[in-house]
Amino acid sequence: MWICDRCGIEHPATPEPPRCVLDRGEVGMEEAGDLGAHTGRWWTHEELMSVPHKTLHRDHGRGLHSVKRDPQFAIGHWSFVATTPAGTLLWDPPSWLDTEVLDVVRGLGDVAVIATSHPHMFGAQLGWSRALGGVPVLVNERNREWLPAPDPAFEFWDEHVEPLPGLELIRLGGHMRGSAVARTPDGSILAGDTISGGLAPGWVSFQRNFPKHIPLSGAVVRRVVDRLDDLTYDRLYTLGGDTIDRDARAVVRRSAETHIRWVNGDFDHLT
Repeated sequence: MWICDRCGIEHPATPEPPRCVLDRGEVGMEEAGDLGAHTGRWWTHEELMSVPHKTLHRDHGRGLHSVKRDPQFAIGHWSFVATTPAGTLLWDPPSWLDTEVLDVVRGLGDVAVIATSHPHMFGAQLGWSRALGGVPVLVNERNREWLPAPDPAFEFWDEHVEPLPGLELIRLGGHMRGSAVARTPDGSILAGDTISGGLAPGWVSFQRNFPKHIPLSGAVVRRVVDRLDDLTYDRLYTLGGDTIDRDARAVVRRSAETHIRWVNGDFDHLT
């Protein structure tokens, strides 16, 4: 498999490195969610294993863990392992595979399903599926166009799915059309970057484009938060490592209301 060092997504083995599925040339104003034109080094899992690194592991309690490569590779996100009595979810899987990270993930429980928040987090999802015995990889239907190639491991869903008892995947859109969150049985939201952290403690933000710092519109933030209001949760974790360990529902509501009022012009007289 070829692995793009810009986004960490696996691509099928070919004689020559491919063009990354997220590279669709220069991005216009109405960008579809790709990362724009990018070139860089293509890696294999074997090459990534040979580069000195270690696996960071955080235990968030209540059966939730996260792992990350140090030094980081590609986007450098945190991947989450959510354990339940019926099996384990691997969320936003790592972009690399080696004995150390495999041992950490396997040691936390039997992975029953792999899923991602959005295409930027596809990572090495097929490599992980095969390493873990062929577990299914859930892909939101609206993210299908960003898959590098079809594979029997993929199972598609749309608005809502419950792959394990009490564990839900919910499409919220926003950052990308198929952006989703996971709600674990214990009441934690794994947000990817559908919701992201902020520099202020106890605050979250909502962005369409992170490299360019383009915010989501007030209408879209309202749609996202209204959908979340149907859920019961008290913790929230983002792919960047931001953690809201208590009162997350109130934090999301408060942050959203301020965001909506600013982008809608309520405070223009202060600028």
